[in-house]
Amino acid sequence: MVLKEVLRSFFVFMTVLGMIGFYYLAIPSAANAQDDPNAQYITLLNGGLSSEPREIEVPVEVGVLRLQFSVQFTDKINLAILTPLGETLALNEPIVTVNETKERRTIAMWDPRPGVWKVRLSGSGRFTVAVTAQGDLYICCMQFFGRNGVYMMDRFQPARGTKQQAQVYASGFNLETIEFDLINEQGDLVSRLKFRQSDYSNPSGFTLLIEIPEQPFRVLARGRDTSGKLYQRVFHWLIRPMNTEASDAPSENSPVMTYNNQSLPEAGKDLVQGEQKIIRAEIIKWSDEQLVSEKGNPIGIRLKYSMRFPVEGSYSPYPQLYPERVGSGPAGALSMRVHKGAVEPMPESAQTPGQLVFGGRATFKPDVIYHFTVDLVPNYTFYNEKMKSFCLQTKPYTQQGARERFEREVANELKLRFRLTVSGTDLDNRSTTLTENTYLPSVWYRGYQKEGATECP
Repeated sequence: MVLKEVLRSFFVFMTVLGMIGFYYLAIPSAANAQDDPNAQYITLLNGGLSSEPREIEVPVEVGVLRLQFSVQFTDKINLAILTPLGETLALNEPIVTVNETKERRTIAMWDPRPGVWKVRLSGSGRFTVAVTAQGDLYICCMQFFGRNGVYMMDRFQPARGTKQQAQVYASGFNLETIEFDLINEQGDLVSRLKFRQSDYSNPSGFTLLIEIPEQPFRVLARGRDTSGKLYQRVFHWLIRPMNTEASDAPSENSPVMTYNNQSLPEAGKDLVQGEQKIIRAEIIKWSDEQLVSEKGNPIGIRLKYSMRFPVEGSYSPYPQLYPERVGSGPAGALSMRVHKGAVEPMPESAQTPGQLVFGGRATFKPDVIYHFTVDLVPNYTFYNEKMKSFCLQTKPYTQQGARERFEREVANELKLRFRLTVSGTDLDNRSTTLTENTYLPSVWYRGYQKEGATECP
């Protein structure tokens, strides 16, 4: 990979880190693995060897920037890493680093080839294998729903034989399919989980139903990315079921928890096992044009798009536009916000057209093509519904240095294209989509001045 592509991947990864609020910590031992609830483990298991060798498959998807293999052992264990081509990884390559102690060997590498890697172990003794990844794809932040609230994995102790519901988040834009299983400490299958995509308007959230087994278990997610490559993630936390009924197990007197306006029992009726294709709505066609006010002044972008929904469900196809090129120390003034919008035909459950584009939801049917028209204006503006006029929100840019960046952005005389995403659709950051037309930010700023827009109170 050339330097430009390395930097691109690194930038994407750091962006993902900021979005989900986790940090990467390379922890080779299973004991320390409990410290980081969001570390991206491809494989984490314990085992033993006597004389027979063992190979452990490690699927690596597209977009992995750094891959780390770590084996902790008690006696004499020999370790080899096999590439997707079946070749033994050369440890003297510039992209490979090796750290070895008496009881642990760690091999890290940059820019691994996508495909199924293998950890080959031989010798005798007990071992722990942990393989972690840094990259575009993540699955994290599992939460359990209990009668007294919502709990992270390290604070929830389910009782054996009970049924628990959980929520999992993922980087939906690069997932094509997904499934969830329970595995034991040795990495063997315990059971397949029933689940569903929580919100058809958001391909990154999943609701799981877990029937708590007798033995300790971990949760595993796997599937294919949008390029068709296999991926796998193991939630590191080893859950040890309690012998007696847990205090958070459902009871007749438990208050009803809800998710997406459904009680959890109701939300669980359509959960199924096995690999599922991520549901996304389809943008059939779209276009953009200059948004002009009633007085004839250019003030933003009008976006039009037609959509087909794959299944009947609750959606909120929210569009976002932001400049293709971002200068040094951007003020963020030119990112676009939704001003108003409409859809034709109107979904049955929607009361007003604006509800659909201001963060609300409506039920869309699969046999209808819906046509959206959305007006977007720059971030530095605010529309006063009572006064029926715009004002300028420049106070957030008054700090040292921010005002200069703001004025540079709004007075920009270079024509810009804007990146387009629509949440829950096939235009959800999986590839760069730009506006058809170019726009001049200075024209908008002068347009608001002509409108008589002053500083917001």
